[in-house]
Amino acid sequence: MPAGQRTTSVLIVAEVRLYREGIAGTLSNSPGLVVMGTSSNRADARTQVGALRPDVVLIDVATTESLELIHDLRAEECPCKILAFAVAEGSADILECAEAGAAGYVTAEASIEDLVTAIQRITRAELACSPRVAAQLFKRIGERSTGWRGHQPQAKSLTTREHQVLDGIRQGQSNKEIGQKLNIAESTVKNHVHHVLEKLNVTTRAQAVARCTLASTRRRPFGARAIR
Repeated sequence: MPAGQRTTSVLIVAEVRLYREGIAGTLSNSPGLVVMGTSSNRADARTQVGALRPDVVLIDVATTESLELIHDLRAEECPCKILAFAVAEGSADILECAEAGAAGYVTAEASIEDLVTAIQRITRAELACSPRVAAQLFKRIGERSTGWRGHQPQAKSLTTREHQVLDGIRQGQSNKEIGQKLNIAESTVKNHVHHVLEKLNVTTRAQAVARCTLASTRRRPFGARAIR
């Protein structure tokens, strides 16, 4: 590893032992990544996250109570980033994970290289999902609108530049890509992203995308749905 390169600590949560240990072994050989441990269930994962304080928690959505675990970690205001993996494109898991608080998604068809890239992106507070997954997020939000009730509180007004940055987030662009498109510095983009999340009262880029769509149709606020 190059001198001065920051390492990213990872905890892997998956029920199947061969699966989680296989991913752990592969990620351990990736420069810049350190696997702190693995877990097979919700209770043990919460304990390990509290003790180890990893930068990123990888959660297999097939794990029992995976959504509840994501919600737990967000409710406890854990500073770690949550990456849901083995998500099936076109499934309800995409929207469920976003609402629960995941910062990114990796599909079941993704490669290890895709997984490493997603980890790197969410540690930079960038939205980690493919354009197709982003499209499914919007699709599922629309499909559920009929059964949603309640009133979305008015978000603070975004500036023109913040709307432009939000549009880049919707398209799954990184801070660098947004900066190049708008001809502004990457550090400036980071500031705009921070303001967008603050004004929309969300903590992740994925939630910002969903929140913006919800607000436009006056649906229920985040947190109104009980996690069963």
